[in-house]
Amino acid sequence: MTDLDSAMIHAHETGDRAALITLYTQAADRANTLDAACFFLTHAYVFALEAGAVEAAHLHARLVAHGREA
Repeated sequence: MTDLDSAMIHAHETGDRAALITLYTQAADRANTLDAACFFLTHAYVFALEAGAVEAAHLHARLVAHGREA
């Protein structure tokens, strides 16, 4: 298990949405495939929407750029 995995698990356990947004975005940035990147971006986006975070707009734009969101 990587440090990123451990951090994600901890953020889920503690309900730390800000950390989840950051960690899932980092996972997307490190992903080896576009599908994997978009999987993580989608999670980051959902957490950002739930939190009312400003990152939601940027995450949405990234998904749109990859044809995953309209």
